Amino acid sequence: MKVYRQVLAAPGALGVLILGLLARIPFSTLGLLLTLHCVFGLGRSYLEAGLIVTASTLGTAISSPWRGRLVDRHGLRRALVPSLIIEPLALVGAAFAGYELLVALAFLGGLFSIPVWTIVRTSLSVIVPATLRRSAFSLDAVFTEVVFMAGPAAATIVAMRIGTQETLLIVAALVVAAGVGLMIANPPTRSSQVMLPTRLPAPLEASENAALAQKKVILEAKVAEDLTTGQIPVVTEEMLTGRAPSARGALLTAGGLTLLLATAVGNGTIMATDMSIVAILESAGTGAAIAVAMSVWCFGSLVGGFAYGAASRTIGPLWVLLGLGVLTMPVAFASTLPLLLVAVFLAGLGLAPLITSTGEAISQRVPEEVRGEAMGWHGSAMTVGAAIGSPLFGAVIDARGATWGVALAAIAAIVVALIGLIARQIRRQRRLRELRLRFA
Repeated sequence: MKVYRQVLAAPGALGVLILGLLARIPFSTLGLLLTLHCVFGLGRSYLEAGLIVTASTLGTAISSPWRGRLVDRHGLRRALVPSLIIEPLALVGAAFAGYELLVALAFLGGLFSIPVWTIVRTSLSVIVPATLRRSAFSLDAVFTEVVFMAGPAAATIVAMRIGTQETLLIVAALVVAAGVGLMIANPPTRSSQVMLPTRLPAPLEASENAALAQKKVILEAKVAEDLTTGQIPVVTEEMLTGRAPSARGALLTAGGLTLLLATAVGNGTIMATDMSIVAILESAGTGAAIAVAMSVWCFGSLVGGFAYGAASRTIGPLWVLLGLGVLTMPVAFASTLPLLLVAVFLAGLGLAPLITSTGEAISQRVPEEVRGEAMGWHGSAMTVGAAIGSPLFGAVIDARGATWGVALAAIAAIVVALIGLIARQIRRQRRLRELRLRFA
C-alpha cells in the first residue's frame, strides 16, 4: 500500500478522486435509465431502447476529444458552461419526449456530456508525479468500479418505485450538481495551477520583464552556449515547427493507434462479458444470481486494479489486453454457478488494469498542453469499443449462445494483443538492424 499512500499524500489527489466518484454517479445510471424509460415508460422494445443508448454513446464518442481540447485551451470552468446548460435540458426534455425526439435528445445529451473522465484523469496526471501516475489511475479505476456497482442499481430501484420520468428529472438535477461541483472545485489541469504564486522584488521583476522582452536573443545565446559547452538543449515541437503541440499528431501514429485499438477491443470484450453473464444465467434459469455474479465480477476488477497499481514493474497495455482475453475465456466453459462465479472473478482481474494501462500509456505520449484532448480520445476509444462490441457480440449470443459470444470476444482480445506484440517486436528488430548498419 506504500504507493497508494504516496498518491493520497499528494496535495489535492484525494479530493480529485472523491470529486470524480461523486460526479460520475449520475452518468453511471444514464444507459440503464434510458433503457428502462424506453421499455417501461414508452412501451417500446429493447431493440429500440438499444438505439437510444447507441445514440447517446455515439454523441459522447464524437465529443470527448473536442471537450478535452476545450479544457486544454480555455480551462475547466469555461469548457463546462455548454455542458452545464445543454445536457440537463436534454435530460428534462427526454423525460417528456416521444421516441423519435428521445433518440435526438439522447444524442444531443451525449454530445454535450460533462467530460468527467477527461477532467479527473488530466487533473491526476498534473497533481501526481509521473512515477505514481499508474497507481493514481488505478485508484481512479477502482473508484469508478464502486460507482458502477452502486449507481445503476440505485437508479433501477428508484425508477421502479417512482417512475422513469421522475428519475430522469432527478438525474438531470444531479448532472447540474456534478457540473457546479466541478466548477467550484476547479481541479488543476495544468502544472502552473498547482505552483504557488510568488511576488518578486521590484528590481528582480524588472530584470525578468526585460529578459522576457529579449527572449529571442537570449534563446540564440543559450543555444550558442550549449554548443560550446556540449550541453544538449531541450528542443520542443513548437520550437522546431512553430506550431502548438497536437494530441492527434501523437495519437494518429502506429503506436498511438495501437493503444486506441487495444482500448476499444478491450472494452468490447468487457461488454461481451457483461452480456454473456446475464445470458448464461438467464438460460440456466438462475436469473436471480445475476446481481451476485456482477458483484463478483466488479470485485475481481477492484482486486486487479489494486494489484496493477501497486506493481513495481510496468506491464504494457498489449500484455494487459492479452491477459484480459486469457482470463475471460473460462467464462465460456463455466457449467455451474460456482464455476461461473470463479470465472467472472478471474475475468474481472483484467478489467481495471486495461483501463489504467491504456490511459497511462496515452497520457505519456502527449505533452501536458494537450493531455485533456488525449484523455478524450481515450474515452472515445472506450465508448466506440462498447458501441461496436455490444451489438456485434450480442448478435453472436442471439445466434449461437452466450458461450460463443464471450469466447469470440476473448479470442479477439488475444489475437489483437498478439498481433500488436509481434509487430512491435519486428519493428524493434528492424530499428536495431538499421542502427547496426549505420554504425558498422
